[in-house]
Amino acid sequence: MDHTILLLCRNSIETWSALPVSFASGTISYNFSDAAAKAYGSNLILKGAKYCIYGGDVNLDGIVDSGDMIPIDNLSSTFGTGYLLEDANGDGLIDSGDMIVVDNNAANFVGSVKP
Repeated sequence: MDHTILLLCRNSIETWSALPVSFASGTISYNFSDAAAKAYGSNLILKGAKYCIYGGDVNLDGIVDSGDMIPIDNLSSTFGTGYLLEDANGDGLIDSGDMIVVDNNAANFVGSVKP
């Protein structure tokens, strides 16, 4: 049976495979990183030579906007660290670097694109 694949990571934008993928073999491998067209709506960003899912959806509502900035701002003032939703850039520290990711993605109207 074929299904589309949904990829979700900590604070990433919900990303779906562009085409159905067979689940018949029991093992599924799908590489989003080699072409934007691998994601439904080509909803990936090119970083170096790889296509990547967008990050910064801290409140997990499907869009990166100012609502994602408030939790980052609150945690950065208390020097938050660890594997947290507010760590938009993945470095383990909640700070202005995370705010930049959210601000850039919000300015580009990044949101989920669903089939």
